[in-house]
Amino acid sequence: MGVGLDNIDTMNADDSIKRETKLFGLIAEEAMTNRLFVLLNKMIKPEAMMIPMNIRADDFYFTVSNMKKSHVNGAYIAHEYQEEVLDLLDEKDEIVEVYGKCDFILRDGEKLKGFLIEKNDVKSLEHLADDISKIMKEN
Repeated sequence: MGVGLDNIDTMNADDSIKRETKLFGLIAEEAMTNRLFVLLNKMIKPEAMMIPMNIRADDFYFTVSNMKKSHVNGAYIAHEYQEEVLDLLDEKDEIVEVYGKCDFILRDGEKLKGFLIEKNDVKSLEHLADDISKIMKEN
């Protein structure tokens, strides 16, 4: 007996991306195994959608650099790349400067702004989704 597609937990309720949908990536070596994108999508849709992006270390610089000219509005950066991304940022918030790592980037025109949402502690997903929504509204 097979499982119907309606029983599979996917990125958003209707799996649609509209022209006005803000797109965010979850950049990690093993993004598909990180369920964060599924949980966050339940909180930030329908205005936005987070898509998993499996990015190898040797492709990280190229991928993030090209976000400046893409339609992706930003990305959550997994732990393995939070220090490496600093060299690619055009602007950093004060917390990024203090902690020397970044877990969320936002594209503003052709600039990348870096934020540290989790501030080196474990927050609930609701706070993370709220922070992402706040950053989106400010920019």
